[in-house]
Amino acid sequence: MKRVFTIIPAAAFRKMSAQLENSIGDVSWLLRVSASADDRDDDLCLIWEQIATLYTGSPDDRSDAAASLVSLARDNDRYGKLIIEEGGVQPLLKLVKDGKLEGQENAARAIGLLGRDPESVEHMVHAGVCSVFAKILKEAPMKVQAVVAWAISELAARSLWQLAKGNSPICRSITESRALLCFAVLLEKGTGEVQYNSAMAVMELTAVAEEDSDLRRSAFKPNAPACKAVVDQILRIIEQGDTELLIPCVKAIGNLARTFRATETRMITPLVKLLDEREAEVSREASVALAKFASSDNYLHLDHAKAIISAGGAKHLIQLVYFGEQVVQISALVLLCYIAFHVPDSEELAKAEVLTVLDTQNEILDPLLPEAKSRLELYQSRGSRGFH
Repeated sequence: MKRVFTIIPAAAFRKMSAQLENSIGDVSWLLRVSASADDRDDDLCLIWEQIATLYTGSPDDRSDAAASLVSLARDNDRYGKLIIEEGGVQPLLKLVKDGKLEGQENAARAIGLLGRDPESVEHMVHAGVCSVFAKILKEAPMKVQAVVAWAISELAARSLWQLAKGNSPICRSITESRALLCFAVLLEKGTGEVQYNSAMAVMELTAVAEEDSDLRRSAFKPNAPACKAVVDQILRIIEQGDTELLIPCVKAIGNLARTFRATETRMITPLVKLLDEREAEVSREASVALAKFASSDNYLHLDHAKAIISAGGAKHLIQLVYFGEQVVQISALVLLCYIAFHVPDSEELAKAEVLTVLDTQNEILDPLLPEAKSRLELYQSRGSRGFH
């Protein structure tokens, strides 16, 4: 009669676990004492040993293995690539999530060192590094948060914002993994290069979202906590006028121009103030960003154009058109044409004599410039008494 059931006692599992531990120890010893065919085999054997320990070792052993990988990755870029190729990222992320304090620190430090190039960072993004780090920044002890913040800065510094540039799938992976919250924290609490690379990453993400409506709707909803946190930090930087971070932050706000509601005008006034900035490049980027709010492509162009006028934008634009550097004049004129076209009956525009300004311009901005002049002439001739 055939045997139908096999009863395995609990002691057998304990015995098997002990045998596996012994086997790992035997293999580790063998790897240490045996001679390899070449240096690559030596490297692989050492890395395999640490990765195996990450999967099966005790909490303390896993922490030690992560520390060993830190040493390897720090010493040699090739070791970092081998760690990634041989499957070291997933167990490191698991250790970051559920390891002891020291193990979490070692694992986060190892991941930060592995991001040597765009391909390595892309691998880690797909492995879920952003979601794990976002959770750590929100919940973990401050000591672990500090190491994770450093690791994110390393990834961002080395490749993350370059990786995001013009790449919708990568941007979607980054935003879906709650990385925006990481960037918001780093923009708020980071310093120097950390802040700069975070600002550049946000700028590239928003640039892709500007062209990718699906990404824009999914990742940059105005009421989404992550989006709101990032926008708050960007506006704080713009209001402070930090010159190093100013341009990427101004560009990021302009890229998001189509995501804001009509009632949300808090970003208009800080941008208008930058039109009076002494640095030509800053004034130019501010006028380009505001033009994205007032452009006919923006569904809420009328509301935004009125907000720009209310914030005193017309007088600054006239100064830039007349006296600004060449790099600023065209972008300022484009914005002036947009607000004149959309709000031709504005008393502020009439008092500022915007029509006179437009009449003196010979720039080829067809059909924007002639249409703006035509609408101003029509409306201001009707209401000339009221304006003067």
